[in-house]
Amino acid sequence: MLFVLAGAAILDDYAVFEDALTQRETAAITLDYVWGRSDALLRYEDRMYGVVFEAPLLWTERLLGLQDSRAMYLSRHLLTHLLFLAGGLGAYALAFRLYRSRGLALVALSLFLL
Repeated sequence: MLFVLAGAAILDDYAVFEDALTQRETAAITLDYVWGRSDALLRYEDRMYGVVFEAPLLWTERLLGLQDSRAMYLSRHLLTHLLFLAGGLGAYALAFRLYRSRGLALVALSLFLL
C-alpha cells in the first residue's frame, strides 16, 4: 500500500517521453482497425509495433472519457505504476513458491522494487 501511495504522490513528476504520442496513435489506429472502423492501419508507417500494452491504456482513457492530454498521460502513468506493482507482487509470489520462505520472497520483492 505504501508503494501505491508513493506512486500516486509523485504522479505529476513523471516525464512524457517523445514517443508517447506515437505509441498512443499506433494503439488508436490499431483499435480502430480491430473494431472495423478504419483500414488506415494497412497504410500506417508504424503498424509493426505491438500494442499489447498501449491498447488497454487507450481503452481505459476512452472508457473514462478523458479528453485533456494531461489527464490522459496521468492516467497512463498511474496504470503503468500499478502494473509495475502487480509485477512486484508476482515476483514475491514466485519467490515464495520457489523457496517457501517469506524472508527470501521479501528479498526478491525488494530487489524488484529497487
